[in-house]
Amino acid sequence: MKRRTFCTLATAGSASLALGARPARAATTVSLWHIFGYSTEPGLINITRFNQTRTDVQIDGKSVPFGQLSQQLVKAVATGDVPDLITIDNPTVASFAGQGVLEEVGAKVAASKGLARSRFFPGSWATTIFQGKQFAVPGEVNTLMFYVNQDMLRAGGVDPAKPPQTWAELTAVAAKVADSAKGKYGIGVSAIQTEEGTFQWLPFLQQSGAGLKTLTSPDAVAALQLWVDWVQKGYASHDILVKRQSEMTDAWLAGNSAMSLSGPWELPRILRDVKFNWTVIPMPVRADKNIHATALGGYVWAIPKGAKNVDAAFQVIEYMLAPEQAARSFAGGRLPAVQDVQPPADLPRAEVYAGFESQLQYARPRGPSPEWPRISEALQRAIQEAITGQQPAQQALATAAATIAPLLQRYPIEGM
Repeated sequence: MKRRTFCTLATAGSASLALGARPARAATTVSLWHIFGYSTEPGLINITRFNQTRTDVQIDGKSVPFGQLSQQLVKAVATGDVPDLITIDNPTVASFAGQGVLEEVGAKVAASKGLARSRFFPGSWATTIFQGKQFAVPGEVNTLMFYVNQDMLRAGGVDPAKPPQTWAELTAVAAKVADSAKGKYGIGVSAIQTEEGTFQWLPFLQQSGAGLKTLTSPDAVAALQLWVDWVQKGYASHDILVKRQSEMTDAWLAGNSAMSLSGPWELPRILRDVKFNWTVIPMPVRADKNIHATALGGYVWAIPKGAKNVDAAFQVIEYMLAPEQAARSFAGGRLPAVQDVQPPADLPRAEVYAGFESQLQYARPRGPSPEWPRISEALQRAIQEAITGQQPAQQALATAAATIAPLLQRYPIEGM
């Protein structure tokens, strides 16, 4: 693949003065808060490579658990002690930008030779824009597909070569392979009351033909009732209410669910630990709508307002998105946000990565809206209340709509 030439800084050199040589200038240190938790993650490898090849700028990285990073940034802003660079969940950009805590980087991006808009997937680029201004740069992206235990399907009388294409077929397959009395289930999704639950259910809402503006419609109710039925009929475990996506993958790896909805971030451990024949399939559609949709996840690079080393932080962003560094994402079960890189030739199960990447054409961002956290919380409550039987699906969504409608009036979200 032809590589593009990207900007680099000139190495600081010594200049001869009348009184002698000037001492070498100390490197600028970029403090980075990131979500790279495992020693083998490509992001950490890229940080190490950067520090090995640069003398003028060095990265001081700090790993922060994904679920805590936004809260820690809020605290840092309050105390005025912010890092120079941060990786944040893409739907939080508008919220932070609306609070005035992120640097606008549009001018720097426009002047960069390596960050042309055409390099990026449109959906990932959209997550960085708020009210026409750019406050972040896409880092990595992910989306959702169903991991399928082909052996469980075969044992349940389902031909693995003919995977379900519609909601009805998906439910029928789940019904055939489930045996709740033995702790075996046909389908696994995460309905946990966090952003992960919203992330997993929102594509079903979109596939139904409904959206945030039409939460009280029969289509929206059908999307939520689908999950309610799975649990009530024993096709999915009640545990979906409390388990994260990673924990649902644990159940799938243990052979306790035949199909589990999750993302490419699971691939490294699946390739290491799986003990059965498996594949991935796109999210089946609602038959009478035939709308393809899936979630757009991932992180972005952002510079907090008040960062001491803005220019150096932006140089780190440029480095991380150069083709060689971006291509390293695949090895960590992540997808680069840029379209002009190819996975390594020796990547195991490359066709699975390609399957996830092909779904990016359908992946939809959450928002952008500075009110996204409140919108998501309302959806999470509706999902929980409907599945637990506290409210019928229709009433649960009506309650959510009462919260969400005025938020959408204040900050309309295109396409939602």
